[in-house]
Amino acid sequence: MNTRNERLYSFFLVAMLLASLYMALLVLKPFLNIIIIGVVLASLCYPLFTTLRQRFNGHESLAALATVSIIVLCFIIPLFFFFSALVSQAAKSIVSFQAWLSTFDLNQLQHEEFIKVPLDFLKERLPFIDFSQFNIQSELLELTRKYGQTLLDSGTVVLGNMANIVMKSAILVFTLFFLFKDGEKMLARLRHLTPLHASQEDRIIAKLNNVARSVVLGSFIIALLQGIAGGIGLALVGVPALFWGSIMGFASFIPVVGTAIVWGPCALYLLLTGDWKSGIFLIIWGMLVISSIDSFFRPYFMKGQSQMSVFYVFLAIIGGLQLFGALGLLYGPLILSLAMVMLSIYSEEYGDFLNEKR
Repeated sequence: MNTRNERLYSFFLVAMLLASLYMALLVLKPFLNIIIIGVVLASLCYPLFTTLRQRFNGHESLAALATVSIIVLCFIIPLFFFFSALVSQAAKSIVSFQAWLSTFDLNQLQHEEFIKVPLDFLKERLPFIDFSQFNIQSELLELTRKYGQTLLDSGTVVLGNMANIVMKSAILVFTLFFLFKDGEKMLARLRHLTPLHASQEDRIIAKLNNVARSVVLGSFIIALLQGIAGGIGLALVGVPALFWGSIMGFASFIPVVGTAIVWGPCALYLLLTGDWKSGIFLIIWGMLVISSIDSFFRPYFMKGQSQMSVFYVFLAIIGGLQLFGALGLLYGPLILSLAMVMLSIYSEEYGDFLNEKR
C-alpha cells in the first residue's frame, strides 16, 4: 500500500470511527446522565462489590446482584420518598411564610432601635440613595409566589413523569449491575483503545476516583450531616425541618457563609416574631453544632487526596450547576479534576519544549 493509499485509508477509517461514535452518542444521549451517575456510583461502591465477591467465592453475578440490591434499598428507594415528602413540605413552608408576611408589617421594624440606628447611619452616609423606594415586604411576597408556583409546577411534572422516573431508575439499576459484573473488562478494553501510556491512564483513573471519593462523596456526606443537624435544630424551634434542613444541606456547598445563609434568617424570623428563646437557641445551635460539622469532617474526607483547593471546588460546583443543573454538583469537580490531570500530563510530556521557551 503506497503512501497516498495509506493516507486515504487512515482518513476514511477515522471518518467512519467519528461518524459511528457520533451516532452512538445520539443513541445513548437520553441515558448519558444515568450512565455517568452509574459509573460514579459503581466506583464508590466497588469496595463493597469486591468484598461480596470474596464472600460468594468469586461469583461476580451474585456479588453484583447483592451490591445493587443494597444500593436500591439504602439509597434509591429512600431518595424517592424523601423528595416526595420534600416537595409537599416545601409548599406548606412557603404558604406559611406568605401568611406571616401578609399579617406582619415589616415597615414597623424601621422604628425599632436596633434597626433605626444603622438605618439612620446609612441614610446619612448615602444621601444619594432613596431608602423609601425599597419595599421589602412586597418583594418578598412576590418572590414567595414565584417559588411557590415553581414548586407546584415541579411537583406536577414529577407526578406526571412517574413512569419515566421508574424507567430511568430501572436503567440505572441495570447499568450498575453490568458495571459491577463486567466493569473490569470494560475498563481494560477502554485502556487498550487509548494511545496514552499505562502510567498516565493510571493517573487519570486514580485522580477521578480520588475526586469522587474525597470531594464529591465528602461534600455530599457533609451536606447530609449538616442538613440533618440543621433539621433537628429547626424541628426543636418549630420550623418545618425537612424542607429547610434540605435547603441547609445544599447551602453547605457555598464557601464561607454555608449553612448560615439558612439558619441565620430563620433565627431572625423567630426574633422578629417575638420568640427570643427559640431565636437565640437556633443561633447557638447553628454556630456550635451545624457549623462545627464542616470544620470537623471536611479535613477527614479531603485528606489532600483530591489535591483540589476549596476555591477550585467552589468554582467547579457553581460552574457545573450553571451548565448541567443539579448534576453539576457531580460533573463540575470531575470535569475540572480531569482537566487538571491532563494539564499535568501535558506539562510532563512537553516539559523540554516548554522549558526551552524560557
